[in-house]
Amino acid sequence: MNKQLAIDLSPYVEVTQSFKSSPDKSTKSEYVLTAQQNEIFAEATSAWQKYMASPEGKLLEEYVSQSDLLKIKEEVSKILNSDVFQLLKALLDKTGLDAGSFSIGLNIEVELIIGIAATIGVAIGVGDNKGLASSEFLTVAVDEGIDEGALAGVQFGLWTNAPSDLGGYAWATEAEGGFGVDGTVKVVYNGDDKEDILGVTVEVAVGEEDGIDEQETYTFILGSQSGSGDGFLKPAYQPRKNNFLIIQSVTCINTQSDGIGNANEVYFNFKADNEGKNYYYPTYDYMSMQGGDVWNCGRSVWFDSSVQVNLFDSDSIGNDSDPIGNFTINLSQLSLNTLTTFGSTINYSKGLDDVEYTIQVVLVATNVSHQ
Repeated sequence: MNKQLAIDLSPYVEVTQSFKSSPDKSTKSEYVLTAQQNEIFAEATSAWQKYMASPEGKLLEEYVSQSDLLKIKEEVSKILNSDVFQLLKALLDKTGLDAGSFSIGLNIEVELIIGIAATIGVAIGVGDNKGLASSEFLTVAVDEGIDEGALAGVQFGLWTNAPSDLGGYAWATEAEGGFGVDGTVKVVYNGDDKEDILGVTVEVAVGEEDGIDEQETYTFILGSQSGSGDGFLKPAYQPRKNNFLIIQSVTCINTQSDGIGNANEVYFNFKADNEGKNYYYPTYDYMSMQGGDVWNCGRSVWFDSSVQVNLFDSDSIGNDSDPIGNFTINLSQLSLNTLTTFGSTINYSKGLDDVEYTIQVVLVATNVSHQ
C-alpha cells in the first residue's frame, strides 16, 4: 500500500465526504456518444493500450505504487508526450470540436480507513479554448470495497467547461454500452442537476475491471495556467507557498438588485499575503446565484499567512463589476481539516438592497515541503 499517497489524499477526502449525499438517481444513463466523441475516445483508449505495453507504461504501475501526490501529478502531465498519442492530439487540434477541454487522469485506489478512488489528471483547452489554458486537478470519490493502493486505470474526459473551471461537486453514472469504445463510459453531471451535463468520460481499467455504476465526486483544481497570447483569460496559475487551503464554496444569502434580474453573476479573485497577482475564479464566465444558492467551487489557494478574497457581480448595468463581498482569511483563524465560514468584512447593502454572501474554507495542509 502507498501510505504516503494515502496521507496526501486524506485532507481532500474530508471535503468530499461533506458533500456525499447518496442521491436517488438512475444508475444508468441513456446518453449516447456523438460520432466525434466516439472517434476521440476510441483513439484514446487504443493509444492507452499501446502505451501500457511500452517500456514507459510498464514502469507506470510501479511508479504510482511508490510516489506521492506531487510526483504522480508531474508524471501524468508527461503521458501525452508519448508518440502513441500523436493521432489523438491531432484529433483534439481540429477546429469545431464541441467541447471546452479534454482530460487524461490516472485512476488510483487507496484505502485509508475508508476506500478512496482518486483521479489525478491534467486538462487542456480544446475547441474554442484550444491553446488558451490547462489545469491540474484531483477528483476524489469515497467508495466502499477498495482494499489496496494501486493504479486502477486511466480516465479520458471531454468537458463542456474550460480546464480551470472543472472544480466542485459532481456525480457520474454509467452510460449504456455498445459504443465501440474499449472502456466504461460515464456521464458526469454538474452538482445535483441531472439536466446539466458537465462532461463524458471513458475509463479503462488495469487488470480485472470492477466498475461502479454511480459515483459522487469532488474535483479540486490544484493549479491552472493560461496559454500565451490569450486575450481574455485572467491569471490562474499560482506558485506554491507554505500552506494550502480550499475555498470550498460560496453561499448566497441575499443578492443585490442590479437592474437586470434577481440573480447575481458571481466570480471572485484572491491574493495571497497581500503580494503578487490577483487570481480569478472562474478564469472567465461566472456562476449565476440567487438567495439560498451554494456554489461548490473547490478552488485551491497557496498562502503563507493570509488570503484576501473579493467577490463580484459581473452583470451590472454598464458591464461594470460591482463588489458584493470582501473576505480576509488569516492562518490563525483556521484549523486543519475543519470547515470555517467567513462573512464579508464590508457591508455592501444599500437601502432596501440587502446583499450578503459567505465563503466556506478548509485548511488542507501546513508547512508543505517544496522539495
